Amino acid sequence: MVFSDSPCGDLIAGVGANGRTVLYDGTALSRGPDMTSAKHLVFLVPVGCRMFFAISAFPGYDLGPRFETLQQQPSPGGGGSRWAWSAVPDPDPPGLACRRPEVKAYFVSGARVWVSFRYRGTYSYHTAHRRWRAEGAWQLPIHRRGVLVPDFLGTGRRLLFGIHSLDGHYNDNPFCAVDMDARPPAVVATWPEAYPSEQLWRAGYRTRGQLAEVGYYGGGRFCLWVTNHDNTKAKAQRRSILSFMAVQLSSELHLLEHQPSNYMLPLSSRHFPADIIM
Repeated sequence: MVFSDSPCGDLIAGVGANGRTVLYDGTALSRGPDMTSAKHLVFLVPVGCRMFFAISAFPGYDLGPRFETLQQQPSPGGGGSRWAWSAVPDPDPPGLACRRPEVKAYFVSGARVWVSFRYRGTYSYHTAHRRWRAEGAWQLPIHRRGVLVPDFLGTGRRLLFGIHSLDGHYNDNPFCAVDMDARPPAVVATWPEAYPSEQLWRAGYRTRGQLAEVGYYGGGRFCLWVTNHDNTKAKAQRRSILSFMAVQLSSELHLLEHQPSNYMLPLSSRHFPADIIM
């Protein structure tokens, strides 16, 4: 199950590949509505305060809608509102309707959700106008979720932060910044030492990490996290290690501080999901 929290409060939404949804409003956990259709692998991102946008990682292989939104809608007959999923009315970005694209990267910019498809280019969807727009034939140089900072530390630079895609691999790739005013967007800085699993490798662990995620907390402060599968022991004794890396950058994109933390999870949780999106 993937989780995503709204930037405007305690609201957290979670959705599984089977389409089941849970909601947490800061006081109680409740069952939410099921998605319109189940998806093999789903990414969930908040758009504003009261909307979540679900992206199928392999939209050509899923039945039903490839993209959906979760938001509060008026209850039938009045008397309040309820959470409901609705399919994106224009389900396919231009030129992708007859293909089987793979989602490689995505981020949110205001009311727009940007999505990069492997070898197919980058598109954005305006959640208010409910229309796709082609952004370019290029692919964003990051893997999975990026975090856009429109005016990084008052410099006026529109930077996207994420995990560098490099040669199509994602394990061990560096944290990076992308200039979103360039066309195509270009990586302007990388910080290999900020990868969350660095301390584990130095300690001698042979780990196989899932893709890291990135969160931004203002003031040049980031948190990166990744779930590693410990391969140093017999299979029955392996467990997951949740690794965090606190990072602070200067306005000149110098790495001021990076502090790692690792948590050994119980054996019963060795398949703990890495997809916790803040």
